[in-house]
Amino acid sequence: MILTKYITKGSVLSQMTATNKADALKELTHLLFEKKKMESAGPALDQVLAREVTESTGIGNGIAVPHARVTGMKSLACAVGRIPEGLDFMAVDRRPVHLIFLICYPPTEQTTYLNFVATVAKLLGDDDHLQGMLAAADADDMYRILEEISETFTEHHEQSVKKLRADPALDKVGDGHADLILLARLQLCQEMLATTRSGKGQIKQRIDSIRALVEPRILKHYDKLMKSRPPALVPVEGDTCQGCFMRLSSKFVQQVRQDPEHIHTCTNCSRFIYVV
Repeated sequence: MILTKYITKGSVLSQMTATNKADALKELTHLLFEKKKMESAGPALDQVLAREVTESTGIGNGIAVPHARVTGMKSLACAVGRIPEGLDFMAVDRRPVHLIFLICYPPTEQTTYLNFVATVAKLLGDDDHLQGMLAAADADDMYRILEEISETFTEHHEQSVKKLRADPALDKVGDGHADLILLARLQLCQEMLATTRSGKGQIKQRIDSIRALVEPRILKHYDKLMKSRPPALVPVEGDTCQGCFMRLSSKFVQQVRQDPEHIHTCTNCSRFIYVV
């Protein structure tokens, strides 16, 4: 995913003025509103602040990804703020946050949001990339770095996609609808396990129970996908796979829609798909 597809140059702040978490979130939310990315800042800010009360979105390594699902937005939008001196965000690693990616997205783009956050985490998990962002001269330089590292990551990702193809026998497995439901529950539980701080044992038990019900060939491909490029199960919206964002043939999408008894994978990225 190219992050700068969802970030404009005007939505990057190289020197935030906020001195606490609440003010930083307000500053970035209002910036998206000023850039006409949403109709009103209030509902989005309420969600962002409520989320932080429940659990901090400081994911570690000096990065935070506050977010809100906002009705009425046309597409995902992100504002990026840098705080060179650091800000206490109650992050999971207890370290100060230096980069905030505030993400707002419409309810229909949950998968896009998950892919966006995953890309941010992977890109800035590389210390060279992180230090480049922290040392950038200004907002334009920060934007340029994000664009460059996103493009490089996407190129490597596309090369890895070619190496992983679905087992042709998968489309012959019956009761595809039931397996898709199981995969959806399994993926949700794994996302919960990765983000929650409590109840991990119960979630792990639920994961084991679901895995025991999934057909082995399907589970094997699912595990490969989750290891190399999660999420493994994605929707197809408007003939476009929401995993690789490649357009699929209308004929193929119609075939998938009319054949719920079998499981289907994207012809480009090999993720499991369902049509919405």
